[in-house]
Amino acid sequence: MQIYLEWDSLKTMAESKKLVLQFIESAVKYVIWAQEGHDEYEVEIYKSTPANADQIDFETNYKTIINTSISPISDDGKTMVRAESRPIGTTTWFTGAGDIAGKIGGGKEIEWDFSNNADIYNNPPAGYKQKRIEFNFIDEIYIKEGTTYFHNAIKGSYINFQVVCPIGQYYYDNTHTLKLAAEDIVISRYVNKQRFQGTCAMGDELNTEVCSGKVPPNYKFRIDIFVPDTDNSSNGYVSLELYRARTVIL
Repeated sequence: MQIYLEWDSLKTMAESKKLVLQFIESAVKYVIWAQEGHDEYEVEIYKSTPANADQIDFETNYKTIINTSISPISDDGKTMVRAESRPIGTTTWFTGAGDIAGKIGGGKEIEWDFSNNADIYNNPPAGYKQKRIEFNFIDEIYIKEGTTYFHNAIKGSYINFQVVCPIGQYYYDNTHTLKLAAEDIVISRYVNKQRFQGTCAMGDELNTEVCSGKVPPNYKFRIDIFVPDTDNSSNGYVSLELYRARTVIL
């Protein structure tokens, strides 16, 4: 069935149902559609001078990035069936640090040491010390797995790992309503109160069969480490397994 929609409705539907947008262009209009089984959702955007609002939005934000293959296709034109979670066009990357502008992997290192005051957070839970490590990546990434290494940890220590929408950026709440962050907003918590104790030089790995959803580069990552307030010597670090399109800037 062919179903005609307004442009905003098609965008919302494609986002919520993860549909792949396609388009063709003529001298007078764009025809944009998305397929879902036997249903085809379609929009026509007529060109005008000056350009109308839908035309500006489509040409600015969609025209150059849609029209991709609906099903994965190999280099020789065969349809592929993939059992892995790695998104097409990305590669696996292991890192113990975030990025900085112009240098992938050259950013904040994901490590802590309670023998000093680096990264100390001054509002910990009662009876605890807390360190907060924040970092980001300059490209969109997908989180796969991670490993925590620690030494001399006291009973009761734990770690949280979260994705944060910074103040002034946009996020979707649990009803899928787009909102502007008036403060830093935690939008995902991938690790919650993961306990650690003693020394684990070989690492404590968190495994999963699939990767996370896409995390955009304007978001940041936050790791909070909590230790009893008598701890003056424990230390550790985290290695993350990610998927991203590039691992160096060429």
